[in-house]
Amino acid sequence: MAEIRRYEVEGAVLELTLRYDERTKMFLEEYPDLMEHPVYTPEGERVMLTIEDACAYGEAADGTRCIDCGSCVHYRQAPDSLVGVCGHASHRRA
Repeated sequence: MAEIRRYEVEGAVLELTLRYDERTKMFLEEYPDLMEHPVYTPEGERVMLTIEDACAYGEAADGTRCIDCGSCVHYRQAPDSLVGVCGHASHRRA
């Protein structure tokens, strides 16, 4: 049976399968496709991967366009993971 790592991100729960990688000799998390299968917090905000390409609403702290979710002022990073929550209204659950 595969090992699972569970993350709670602002009330949304993600269960990630851990896969052992022979090359690195480590267990690596397998992230779901959060673009194809979105996950939302109870407040309706979208959970995103830090490394996703920035959307059209992505904005860096200095006002310039950012390149990924992790550099966006609308994104709140969860501790010790590659996931967080997008706070921009365009990504809220309808």
